[in-house]
Amino acid sequence: LGSKLDVHVGPRRACRIGQSSVDGLIAMFASLLVVCLGLLTTFRLSDAQIYSFVNEPVPPNRTLHTLYAFYVYSLEEAPEKDAGKPFVKFSQLLAHPAHPDQLSEQVKAYEGLQLSIMRYRDFWTLIDPKKFCSTDNDVLAGRADKKDQLQVNKTPGQTYRDVSVYTTTIRMLDTPSKDVKEFVQKTGVYILVFSNCGTYSDATMSGTVLVKNAYGFLPGNEYHKMPFYGWLLMTYVGLAVVWMGLSVRWWKELFMIQNCIAAVIFFGLLESFLWFIFLNDWNHTGLRGKFWSVLAILFTVIKSTFSYILVLVASLGWGVTRPYLDTKVIWKIQALSSLYIVLDFIREAVLSFMHSHSLSIAFVLLCLLPVSLLNGAIFSWVFTALSNLMETLKERRQHEKLALFQKLWRILIAALTVATGTLLFKIFNLSRSLTSRWKYQWMLTDGISHGLFLFVLIAMMYLWAPNKSSQRYAYSQQIGGDDNKEEHPGAIWADDDNLEDEGEEGESFWATTKGASTLDEDGTFLASKGGVSVIGAASKIGSTDEV
Repeated sequence: LGSKLDVHVGPRRACRIGQSSVDGLIAMFASLLVVCLGLLTTFRLSDAQIYSFVNEPVPPNRTLHTLYAFYVYSLEEAPEKDAGKPFVKFSQLLAHPAHPDQLSEQVKAYEGLQLSIMRYRDFWTLIDPKKFCSTDNDVLAGRADKKDQLQVNKTPGQTYRDVSVYTTTIRMLDTPSKDVKEFVQKTGVYILVFSNCGTYSDATMSGTVLVKNAYGFLPGNEYHKMPFYGWLLMTYVGLAVVWMGLSVRWWKELFMIQNCIAAVIFFGLLESFLWFIFLNDWNHTGLRGKFWSVLAILFTVIKSTFSYILVLVASLGWGVTRPYLDTKVIWKIQALSSLYIVLDFIREAVLSFMHSHSLSIAFVLLCLLPVSLLNGAIFSWVFTALSNLMETLKERRQHEKLALFQKLWRILIAALTVATGTLLFKIFNLSRSLTSRWKYQWMLTDGISHGLFLFVLIAMMYLWAPNKSSQRYAYSQQIGGDDNKEEHPGAIWADDDNLEDEGEEGESFWATTKGASTLDEDGTFLASKGGVSVIGAASKIGSTDEV
Protein backbone atom coordinates (compact mmCIF):
# COMPACT_ATOMS: atom_id res chain seq x y z
CA LEU A 1 0.00 0.00 0.00
CA GLY A 2 2.99 2.23 -0.48
CA SER A 3 1.72 5.26 -2.38
CA LYS A 4 4.16 8.12 -2.41
CA LEU A 5 3.63 11.54 -0.90
CA ASP A 6 5.90 14.04 -2.61
CA VAL A 7 7.00 16.94 -0.43
CA HIS A 8 9.19 19.57 -2.06
CA VAL A 9 10.83 22.05 0.28
CA GLY A 10 11.19 25.49 -1.22
CA PRO A 11 14.17 27.76 -0.67
CA ARG A 12 14.48 29.67 2.58
CA ARG A 13 14.88 33.40 2.61
CA ALA A 14 16.78 35.39 5.13
CA CYS A 15 15.23 38.37 6.86
CA ARG A 16 16.76 41.49 8.29
CA ILE A 17 16.80 42.17 11.99
CA GLY A 18 15.42 45.52 12.95
CA GLN A 19 16.78 47.78 15.64
CA SER A 20 14.30 46.51 18.20
CA SER A 21 13.12 43.05 19.17
CA VAL A 22 9.62 43.84 17.89
CA ASP A 23 10.97 44.63 14.42
CA GLY A 24 13.01 41.44 14.56
CA LEU A 25 9.95 39.32 15.39
CA ILE A 26 7.91 40.96 12.61
CA ALA A 27 10.68 40.34 10.10
CA MET A 28 10.94 36.74 11.28
CA PHE A 29 7.26 36.05 10.66
CA ALA A 30 7.51 37.65 7.23
CA SER A 31 10.30 35.20 6.37
CA LEU A 32 8.30 32.29 7.77
CA LEU A 33 5.34 33.27 5.60
CA VAL A 34 7.55 33.28 2.51
CA VAL A 35 8.87 29.80 3.37
CA CYS A 36 5.37 28.48 3.96
CA LEU A 37 4.04 29.91 0.70
CA GLY A 38 6.97 28.35 -1.13
CA LEU A 39 6.03 24.99 0.34
CA LEU A 40 2.36 25.39 -0.50
CA THR A 41 3.01 26.12 -4.16
CA THR A 42 5.05 22.94 -4.61
CA PHE A 43 3.08 20.51 -2.45
CA ARG A 44 1.00 18.04 -4.41
CA LEU A 45 -2.49 17.23 -3.13
CA SER A 46 -4.78 14.33 -4.00
CA ASP A 47 -8.52 13.93 -4.15
CA ALA A 48 -10.23 12.30 -1.21
CA GLN A 49 -13.36 10.16 -1.63
CA ILE A 50 -13.18 10.62 -5.39
CA TYR A 51 -10.20 8.87 -6.96
CA SER A 52 -9.54 9.98 -10.52
CA PHE A 53 -7.59 8.23 -13.28
CA VAL A 54 -6.14 10.34 -16.06
CA ASN A 55 -4.31 8.20 -18.63
CA GLU A 56 -3.12 5.91 -15.85
CA PRO A 57 -0.94 3.01 -17.12
CA VAL A 58 -2.61 -0.33 -16.49
CA PRO A 59 -0.78 -2.89 -14.31
CA PRO A 60 1.49 -5.45 -16.01
CA ASN A 61 0.06 -8.87 -16.89
CA ARG A 62 -1.06 -11.02 -13.98
CA THR A 63 -0.50 -8.32 -11.34
CA LEU A 64 -2.56 -6.07 -9.09
CA HIS A 65 -1.91 -2.70 -7.46
CA THR A 66 -3.45 -1.28 -4.27
CA LEU A 67 -4.02 2.43 -4.84
CA TYR A 68 -6.03 4.10 -2.13
CA ALA A 69 -7.97 3.68 1.12
CA PHE A 70 -11.59 4.71 1.69
CA TYR A 71 -13.13 4.95 5.19
CA VAL A 72 -16.81 3.99 5.17
CA TYR A 73 -19.52 3.76 7.82
CA SER A 74 -22.46 1.45 7.20
CA LEU A 75 -25.88 3.07 7.28
CA GLU A 76 -26.55 1.61 10.74
CA GLU A 77 -23.28 2.90 12.26
CA ALA A 78 -23.07 6.26 10.48
CA PRO A 79 -23.04 9.30 12.81
CA GLU A 80 -25.43 11.06 10.39
CA LYS A 81 -27.71 9.65 7.70
CA ASP A 82 -28.74 12.73 5.71
CA ALA A 83 -27.23 11.51 2.40
CA GLY A 84 -28.81 8.03 2.43
CA LYS A 85 -27.09 4.67 1.98
CA PRO A 86 -23.31 4.69 1.52
CA PHE A 87 -22.20 3.59 -1.94
CA VAL A 88 -19.30 3.22 -4.37
CA LYS A 89 -19.68 4.40 -7.95
CA PHE A 90 -17.40 3.49 -10.84
CA SER A 91 -17.90 6.29 -13.34
CA GLN A 92 -16.77 7.00 -16.92
CA LEU A 93 -14.18 4.20 -16.92
CA LEU A 94 -12.46 3.61 -20.23
CA ALA A 95 -9.18 1.93 -21.24
CA HIS A 96 -7.18 3.17 -24.25
CA PRO A 97 -4.63 1.10 -26.19
CA ALA A 98 -1.25 2.79 -26.38
CA HIS A 99 -1.62 2.80 -30.17
CA PRO A 100 -5.11 3.57 -31.55
CA ASP A 101 -4.62 1.25 -34.50
CA GLN A 102 -4.45 -1.67 -32.03
CA LEU A 103 -8.16 -1.34 -31.13
CA SER A 104 -9.20 -4.59 -32.79
CA GLU A 105 -12.26 -6.66 -32.03
CA GLN A 106 -10.11 -8.93 -29.86
CA VAL A 107 -8.89 -5.96 -27.82
CA LYS A 108 -12.44 -4.66 -27.46
CA ALA A 109 -13.45 -8.03 -26.00
CA TYR A 110 -10.63 -7.95 -23.41
CA GLU A 111 -12.01 -8.31 -19.84
CA GLY A 112 -8.87 -8.75 -17.77
CA LEU A 113 -8.81 -5.20 -16.36
CA GLN A 114 -10.82 -4.69 -13.18
CA LEU A 115 -11.23 -2.13 -10.43
CA SER A 116 -12.39 -3.35 -7.03
CA ILE A 117 -12.79 -2.15 -3.48
CA MET A 118 -12.62 -4.56 -0.55
CA ARG A 119 -12.17 -4.31 3.19
CA TYR A 120 -8.57 -3.96 4.30
CA ARG A 121 -9.05 -6.39 7.18
CA ASP A 122 -10.21 -9.09 4.74
CA PHE A 123 -7.63 -8.48 2.02
CA TRP A 124 -5.26 -11.35 2.79
CA THR A 125 -8.22 -13.66 3.46
CA LEU A 126 -9.82 -12.87 0.11
CA ILE A 127 -6.67 -12.64 -2.02
CA ASP A 128 -4.19 -15.45 -2.43
CA PRO A 129 -0.90 -13.74 -3.36
CA LYS A 130 0.18 -16.86 -5.28
CA LYS A 131 -3.04 -17.22 -7.24
CA PHE A 132 -5.45 -14.33 -7.62
CA CYS A 133 -6.32 -14.67 -11.34
CA SER A 134 -9.08 -17.10 -12.32
CA THR A 135 -8.69 -20.01 -14.70
CA ASP A 136 -11.08 -22.31 -16.59
CA ASN A 137 -10.99 -24.76 -13.67
CA ASP A 138 -12.07 -21.99 -11.26
CA VAL A 139 -15.02 -21.19 -13.51
CA LEU A 140 -16.05 -24.86 -13.64
CA ALA A 141 -15.74 -25.16 -9.86
CA GLY A 142 -17.90 -22.06 -9.30
CA ARG A 143 -15.10 -20.07 -7.70
CA ALA A 144 -15.13 -17.46 -10.49
CA ASP A 145 -17.56 -16.17 -13.10
CA LYS A 146 -15.10 -15.74 -15.96
CA LYS A 147 -11.58 -16.70 -16.90
CA ASP A 148 -8.67 -14.23 -16.49
CA GLN A 149 -10.36 -12.04 -13.88
CA LEU A 150 -9.66 -11.21 -10.26
CA GLN A 151 -10.48 -14.18 -8.08
CA VAL A 152 -11.38 -13.87 -4.40
CA ASN A 153 -11.72 -16.70 -1.91
CA LYS A 154 -15.43 -17.34 -1.47
CA THR A 155 -17.61 -20.38 -1.30
CA PRO A 156 -19.49 -21.51 -4.41
CA GLY A 157 -22.76 -19.68 -4.69
CA GLN A 158 -21.56 -16.56 -2.86
CA THR A 159 -21.41 -13.29 -4.77
CA TYR A 160 -18.74 -10.64 -4.53
CA ARG A 161 -21.18 -8.47 -2.62
CA ASP A 162 -21.60 -11.22 0.00
CA VAL A 163 -17.90 -10.92 0.92
CA SER A 164 -17.92 -7.08 0.74
CA VAL A 165 -16.10 -6.90 -2.58
CA TYR A 166 -17.42 -4.42 -5.14
CA THR A 167 -15.87 -4.71 -8.60
CA THR A 168 -16.28 -3.63 -12.20
CA THR A 169 -14.59 -4.58 -15.48
CA ILE A 170 -12.91 -1.92 -17.59
CA ARG A 171 -13.40 -2.36 -21.31
CA MET A 172 -11.37 -1.00 -24.21
CA LEU A 173 -14.16 0.59 -26.20
CA ASP A 174 -14.76 3.78 -28.15
CA THR A 175 -16.94 5.23 -25.37
CA PRO A 176 -16.81 4.93 -21.55
CA SER A 177 -18.57 2.04 -19.88
CA LYS A 178 -21.91 2.55 -18.17
CA ASP A 179 -21.61 3.75 -14.57
CA VAL A 180 -21.79 1.03 -11.91
CA LYS A 181 -23.18 1.86 -8.47
CA GLU A 182 -22.99 -0.52 -5.49
CA PHE A 183 -24.30 0.06 -1.96
CA VAL A 184 -21.73 -0.62 0.77
CA GLN A 185 -23.14 -2.81 3.54
CA LYS A 186 -20.40 -2.96 6.18
CA THR A 187 -18.27 -0.45 8.10
CA GLY A 188 -14.56 -0.58 7.44
CA VAL A 189 -11.47 0.61 5.61
CA TYR A 190 -11.85 -0.26 1.93
CA ILE A 191 -8.84 -0.38 -0.35
CA LEU A 192 -8.95 0.29 -4.07
CA VAL A 193 -7.43 -2.57 -6.10
CA PHE A 194 -6.47 -2.27 -9.78
CA SER A 195 -5.88 -5.71 -11.34
CA ASN A 196 -4.89 -7.04 -14.73
CA CYS A 197 -5.36 -10.80 -15.01
CA GLY A 198 -5.14 -10.98 -18.80
CA THR A 199 -2.33 -10.89 -21.32
CA TYR A 200 -2.68 -7.32 -22.59
CA SER A 201 -0.98 -4.42 -20.79
CA ASP A 202 -0.02 -1.83 -23.40
CA ALA A 203 -2.79 0.57 -22.44
CA THR A 204 -3.87 3.44 -20.19
CA MET A 205 -7.18 4.15 -18.52
CA SER A 206 -9.30 7.11 -17.37
CA GLY A 207 -12.32 7.54 -15.14
CA THR A 208 -13.26 7.98 -11.48
CA VAL A 209 -14.11 5.90 -8.44
CA LEU A 210 -16.45 7.71 -6.06
CA VAL A 211 -17.24 6.63 -2.49
CA LYS A 212 -19.92 8.42 -0.48
CA ASN A 213 -20.88 7.93 3.17
CA ALA A 214 -24.35 8.27 4.67
CA TYR A 215 -23.55 11.87 5.71
CA GLY A 216 -21.56 12.98 2.65
CA PHE A 217 -18.19 12.51 0.99
CA LEU A 218 -16.00 13.08 4.05
CA PRO A 219 -13.97 9.93 4.89
CA GLY A 220 -15.06 8.18 8.07
CA ASN A 221 -11.73 8.86 9.81
CA GLU A 222 -12.11 12.61 9.13
CA TYR A 223 -15.79 13.08 9.94
CA HIS A 224 -15.45 13.71 13.70
CA LYS A 225 -13.04 16.56 13.03
CA MET A 226 -15.85 18.58 11.46
CA PRO A 227 -18.03 19.01 14.60
CA PHE A 228 -14.86 19.21 16.71
CA TYR A 229 -13.54 22.24 14.80
CA GLY A 230 -17.02 23.75 14.89
CA TRP A 231 -17.03 23.65 18.69
CA LEU A 232 -13.41 24.78 18.80
CA LEU A 233 -14.31 27.77 16.63
CA MET A 234 -17.10 28.75 19.02
CA THR A 235 -14.69 28.43 21.96
CA TYR A 236 -12.16 30.75 20.33
CA VAL A 237 -14.92 33.24 19.52
CA GLY A 238 -15.87 33.25 23.20
CA LEU A 239 -12.24 33.72 24.28
CA ALA A 240 -11.82 36.53 21.75
CA VAL A 241 -14.90 38.35 23.04
CA VAL A 242 -13.72 38.05 26.67
CA TRP A 243 -10.17 39.18 25.88
CA MET A 244 -11.37 42.05 23.71
CA GLY A 245 -13.71 43.23 26.44
CA LEU A 246 -10.92 43.19 29.03
CA SER A 247 -8.50 44.88 26.64
CA VAL A 248 -10.93 47.68 25.84
CA ARG A 249 -11.74 48.13 29.53
CA TRP A 250 -8.06 48.40 30.55
CA TRP A 251 -6.46 49.53 27.30
CA LYS A 252 -4.14 51.97 29.07
CA GLU A 253 -2.65 49.15 31.14
CA LEU A 254 -1.87 46.76 28.27
CA PHE A 255 1.69 45.64 27.54
CA MET A 256 3.33 43.49 24.88
CA ILE A 257 2.61 39.97 26.19
CA GLN A 258 -1.09 40.71 26.41
CA ASN A 259 -1.07 41.87 22.78
CA CYS A 260 0.71 38.65 21.82
CA ILE A 261 -1.97 36.60 23.59
CA ALA A 262 -4.57 38.43 21.51
CA ALA A 263 -2.66 37.45 18.36
CA VAL A 264 -2.60 33.79 19.45
CA ILE A 265 -6.37 33.85 20.00
CA PHE A 266 -6.82 35.36 16.53
CA PHE A 267 -4.62 32.70 14.90
CA GLY A 268 -6.49 29.95 16.76
CA LEU A 269 -9.86 31.34 15.70
CA LEU A 270 -8.76 31.64 12.08
CA GLU A 271 -7.24 28.15 12.10
CA SER A 272 -10.45 26.58 13.46
CA PHE A 273 -12.56 28.48 10.94
CA LEU A 274 -10.41 27.36 8.00
CA TRP A 275 -10.42 23.70 9.06
CA PHE A 276 -14.19 23.78 9.57
CA ILE A 277 -14.76 25.33 6.13
CA PHE A 278 -12.30 22.90 4.52
CA LEU A 279 -13.98 19.83 6.05
CA ASN A 280 -17.48 21.04 5.14
CA ASP A 281 -16.41 21.73 1.57
CA TRP A 282 -14.78 18.29 1.39
CA ASN A 283 -17.96 16.67 2.74
CA HIS A 284 -20.15 18.31 0.10
CA THR A 285 -17.93 18.03 -2.99
CA GLY A 286 -15.90 14.89 -2.32
CA LEU A 287 -12.67 16.67 -3.24
CA ARG A 288 -9.92 17.77 -0.88
CA GLY A 289 -9.97 21.46 -1.77
CA LYS A 290 -6.41 22.65 -2.31
CA PHE A 291 -7.10 26.28 -1.42
CA TRP A 292 -8.77 25.62 1.94
CA SER A 293 -6.40 22.76 2.78
CA VAL A 294 -3.19 24.72 2.33
CA LEU A 295 -4.59 27.74 4.17
CA ALA A 296 -5.68 25.58 7.11
CA ILE A 297 -2.28 23.88 7.35
CA LEU A 298 -0.54 27.25 6.96
CA PHE A 299 -2.34 28.86 9.88
CA THR A 300 -1.96 25.74 12.02
CA VAL A 301 1.80 25.98 11.59
CA ILE A 302 1.87 29.76 12.09
CA LYS A 303 -0.22 29.49 15.26
CA SER A 304 2.03 26.79 16.70
CA THR A 305 5.20 28.70 15.85
CA PHE A 306 3.92 32.01 17.20
CA SER A 307 2.73 30.35 20.41
CA TYR A 308 6.07 28.67 21.05
CA ILE A 309 7.83 31.97 20.47
CA LEU A 310 5.45 33.74 22.86
CA VAL A 311 6.18 31.27 25.66
CA LEU A 312 9.90 31.38 24.88
CA VAL A 313 10.29 35.18 24.87
CA ALA A 314 8.14 35.45 28.01
CA SER A 315 10.45 32.94 29.70
CA LEU A 316 13.46 34.96 28.54
CA GLY A 317 12.00 37.95 30.40
CA TRP A 318 11.02 40.03 27.36
CA GLY A 319 8.73 42.81 28.55
CA VAL A 320 9.11 41.61 32.14
CA THR A 321 12.74 42.06 33.24
CA ARG A 322 14.17 43.46 30.00
CA PRO A 323 12.67 45.79 27.36
CA TYR A 324 14.23 43.96 24.40
CA LEU A 325 16.12 40.80 23.49
CA ASP A 326 19.73 40.63 22.39
CA THR A 327 20.43 40.41 18.68
CA LYS A 328 22.04 36.97 19.04
CA VAL A 329 18.98 35.66 20.85
CA ILE A 330 16.71 37.00 18.10
CA TRP A 331 18.86 35.27 15.48
CA LYS A 332 18.58 31.98 17.37
CA ILE A 333 14.80 32.34 17.64
CA GLN A 334 14.52 33.12 13.92
CA ALA A 335 16.64 30.11 12.93
CA LEU A 336 14.73 27.81 15.27
CA SER A 337 11.36 29.08 14.05
CA SER A 338 12.30 28.76 10.36
CA LEU A 339 13.35 25.16 10.90
CA TYR A 340 10.25 24.46 12.97
CA ILE A 341 7.81 25.85 10.43
CA VAL A 342 9.26 23.69 7.63
CA LEU A 343 9.28 20.49 9.69
CA ASP A 344 5.86 21.16 11.22
CA PHE A 345 4.33 21.85 7.82
CA ILE A 346 5.62 18.51 6.54
CA ARG A 347 4.32 16.82 9.69
CA GLU A 348 0.84 18.32 9.31
CA ALA A 349 0.70 17.29 5.65
CA VAL A 350 1.81 13.73 6.42
CA LEU A 351 -0.76 13.41 9.23
CA SER A 352 -3.41 14.64 6.79
CA PHE A 353 -2.52 12.06 4.14
CA MET A 354 -1.23 9.12 6.17
CA HIS A 355 -4.50 7.17 6.27
CA SER A 356 -5.85 7.74 2.78
CA HIS A 357 -2.47 6.90 1.21
CA SER A 358 -1.60 4.17 3.75
CA LEU A 359 1.86 5.60 4.33
CA SER A 360 4.41 3.29 5.89
CA ILE A 361 5.16 3.51 9.61
CA ALA A 362 8.83 4.21 8.91
CA PHE A 363 7.97 7.18 6.68
CA VAL A 364 5.51 8.62 9.21
CA LEU A 365 8.02 8.29 12.05
CA LEU A 366 10.66 9.94 9.87
CA CYS A 367 8.38 12.97 9.61
CA LEU A 368 7.18 12.98 13.23
CA LEU A 369 10.44 12.48 15.10
CA PRO A 370 12.31 15.62 13.88
CA VAL A 371 9.45 17.84 15.04
CA SER A 372 9.25 15.98 18.34
CA LEU A 373 12.99 16.42 18.91
CA LEU A 374 12.69 20.11 18.02
CA ASN A 375 9.80 20.46 20.48
CA GLY A 376 12.04 18.92 23.11
CA ALA A 377 14.81 21.42 22.33
CA ILE A 378 12.36 24.34 22.53
CA PHE A 379 10.92 23.18 25.85
CA SER A 380 14.42 22.67 27.20
CA TRP A 381 15.26 26.26 26.29
CA VAL A 382 11.96 27.48 27.77
CA PHE A 383 12.45 25.73 31.11
CA THR A 384 16.10 26.80 31.36
CA ALA A 385 15.18 30.41 30.63
CA LEU A 386 12.18 30.26 32.95
CA SER A 387 14.34 28.88 35.77
CA ASN A 388 16.88 31.69 35.31
CA LEU A 389 14.08 34.26 35.17
CA MET A 390 12.58 33.07 38.44
CA GLU A 391 15.99 33.22 40.10
CA THR A 392 16.40 36.80 38.88
CA LEU A 393 12.95 37.77 40.18
CA LYS A 394 13.72 36.12 43.50
CA GLU A 395 16.97 38.07 43.82
CA ARG A 396 15.18 41.31 42.97
CA ARG A 397 12.39 40.42 45.40
CA GLN A 398 9.73 40.98 42.77
CA HIS A 399 7.38 38.55 44.44
CA GLU A 400 4.25 39.14 42.38
CA LYS A 401 6.05 38.45 39.12
CA LEU A 402 7.77 35.47 40.69
CA ALA A 403 4.43 33.96 41.78
CA LEU A 404 3.06 34.43 38.26
CA PHE A 405 5.96 32.65 36.57
CA GLN A 406 5.92 29.85 39.15
CA LYS A 407 2.31 29.20 38.12
CA LEU A 408 3.35 29.26 34.47
CA TRP A 409 6.10 26.74 35.27
CA ARG A 410 3.59 24.31 36.79
CA ILE A 411 1.20 24.73 33.86
CA LEU A 412 3.93 24.00 31.32
CA ILE A 413 5.10 20.96 33.30
CA ALA A 414 1.56 19.55 33.25
CA ALA A 415 1.17 20.28 29.53
CA LEU A 416 4.55 18.73 28.71
CA THR A 417 3.70 15.59 30.67
CA VAL A 418 0.42 15.08 28.82
CA ALA A 419 2.03 15.90 25.44
CA THR A 420 4.85 13.41 26.04
CA GLY A 421 2.40 10.68 27.01
CA THR A 422 0.30 11.41 23.93
CA LEU A 423 3.34 11.27 21.66
CA LEU A 424 4.47 7.93 23.06
CA PHE A 425 0.98 6.49 22.68
CA LYS A 426 0.79 7.89 19.13
CA ILE A 427 4.03 6.13 18.19
CA PHE A 428 2.80 2.91 19.80
CA ASN A 429 -0.54 3.26 18.06
CA LEU A 430 1.16 3.33 14.65
CA SER A 431 2.17 -0.30 15.17
CA ARG A 432 -1.45 -1.36 15.56
CA SER A 433 -3.66 -2.39 12.68
CA LEU A 434 -5.24 0.42 10.71
CA THR A 435 -8.67 -1.19 11.04
CA SER A 436 -8.55 -1.00 14.85
CA ARG A 437 -7.59 2.67 15.19
CA TRP A 438 -9.09 4.68 12.34
CA LYS A 439 -12.28 5.65 14.19
CA TYR A 440 -10.49 7.43 17.06
CA GLN A 441 -7.28 8.44 15.30
CA TRP A 442 -8.55 12.03 14.99
CA MET A 443 -8.28 12.42 18.78
CA LEU A 444 -4.53 11.74 18.69
CA THR A 445 -3.82 13.91 15.65
CA ASP A 446 -6.17 16.82 16.46
CA GLY A 447 -8.29 16.45 19.60
CA ILE A 448 -5.72 16.11 22.38
CA SER A 449 -3.22 18.56 20.89
CA HIS A 450 -5.83 21.29 20.43
CA GLY A 451 -7.31 20.62 23.87
CA LEU A 452 -3.88 20.88 25.45
CA PHE A 453 -3.10 24.07 23.55
CA LEU A 454 -6.41 25.56 24.65
CA PHE A 455 -5.67 24.67 28.28
CA VAL A 456 -2.31 26.47 28.21
CA LEU A 457 -3.81 29.46 26.38
CA ILE A 458 -6.66 29.85 28.88
CA ALA A 459 -4.17 29.54 31.75
CA MET A 460 -2.00 32.30 30.26
CA MET A 461 -5.09 34.43 29.71
CA TYR A 462 -5.92 34.02 33.39
CA LEU A 463 -2.39 34.84 34.52
CA TRP A 464 -2.00 37.90 32.25
CA ALA A 465 -5.62 39.08 32.19
CA PRO A 466 -5.80 42.87 31.66
CA ASN A 467 -6.75 44.73 34.83
CA LYS A 468 -6.06 47.96 36.63
CA SER A 469 -2.76 46.62 37.95
CA SER A 470 -1.47 44.98 34.74
CA GLN A 471 1.56 47.25 34.52
CA ARG A 472 3.06 45.69 37.63
CA TYR A 473 3.91 42.67 35.45
CA ALA A 474 5.43 44.75 32.66
CA TYR A 475 9.11 45.70 32.36
CA SER A 476 9.99 47.49 35.60
CA GLN A 477 11.80 46.85 38.86
CA GLN A 478 10.22 46.72 42.26
CA ILE A 479 11.92 47.94 45.42
CA GLY A 480 12.99 44.94 47.44
CA GLY A 481 13.28 45.95 51.13
CA ASP A 482 10.40 45.20 53.45
CA ASP A 483 10.65 48.68 55.00
CA ASN A 484 10.37 50.39 51.65
CA LYS A 485 7.59 48.00 50.64
CA GLU A 486 5.56 48.91 53.69
CA GLU A 487 6.26 52.60 53.38
CA HIS A 488 5.64 52.84 49.64
CA PRO A 489 3.46 49.94 48.46
CA GLY A 490 3.55 49.38 44.67
CA ALA A 491 6.74 51.43 44.25
CA ILE A 492 8.57 50.92 40.95
CA TRP A 493 12.17 51.71 40.06
CA ALA A 494 13.54 52.15 36.60
CA ASP A 495 16.76 50.38 35.67
CA ASP A 496 19.70 52.11 37.40
CA ASP A 497 21.90 52.14 34.33
CA ASN A 498 19.16 53.67 32.23
CA LEU A 499 18.65 56.44 34.77
CA GLU A 500 22.37 57.24 34.89
CA ASP A 501 23.16 56.86 31.18
CA GLU A 502 20.02 57.99 29.41
CA GLY A 503 19.26 61.11 31.44
CA GLU A 504 16.42 62.94 29.79
CA GLU A 505 15.56 59.90 27.71
CA GLY A 506 14.87 58.00 30.92
CA GLU A 507 12.61 60.76 32.18
CA SER A 508 10.79 60.69 28.85
CA PHE A 509 10.21 56.95 29.27
CA TRP A 510 8.54 57.47 32.66
CA ALA A 511 6.56 60.43 31.40
CA THR A 512 5.25 58.31 28.57
CA THR A 513 4.40 55.19 30.54
CA LYS A 514 3.36 56.56 33.93
CA GLY A 515 2.33 60.10 33.29
CA ALA A 516 4.09 63.28 34.34
CA SER A 517 6.28 63.06 37.45
CA THR A 518 7.12 65.73 39.95
CA LEU A 519 10.02 66.23 42.32
CA ASP A 520 9.20 66.96 45.94
CA GLU A 521 11.19 69.04 48.35
CA ASP A 522 13.61 66.32 49.46
CA GLY A 523 14.41 65.23 45.89
CA THR A 524 12.00 62.29 45.64
CA PHE A 525 10.26 61.58 42.33
CA LEU A 526 6.50 61.23 42.69
CA ALA A 527 4.36 59.96 39.78
CA SER A 528 1.12 61.90 39.49
CA LYS A 529 -0.87 59.05 37.93
CA GLY A 530 -2.55 56.03 39.43
CA GLY A 531 -1.32 56.60 42.97
CA VAL A 532 2.01 54.89 42.20
CA SER A 533 5.12 56.64 43.50
CA VAL A 534 8.62 56.19 42.11
CA ILE A 535 11.08 56.64 44.93
CA GLY A 536 14.59 57.79 44.22
CA ALA A 537 16.64 60.83 45.16
CA ALA A 538 19.77 61.62 43.20
CA SER A 539 21.93 60.70 46.16
CA LYS A 540 20.08 57.42 46.66
CA ILE A 541 20.43 56.36 43.03
CA GLY A 542 24.15 56.56 43.12
CA SER A 543 24.41 54.36 46.17
CA THR A 544 21.67 51.79 45.56
CA ASP A 545 22.65 48.29 44.45
CA GLU A 546 20.99 46.79 41.37
CA VAL A 547 17.65 45.25 42.27
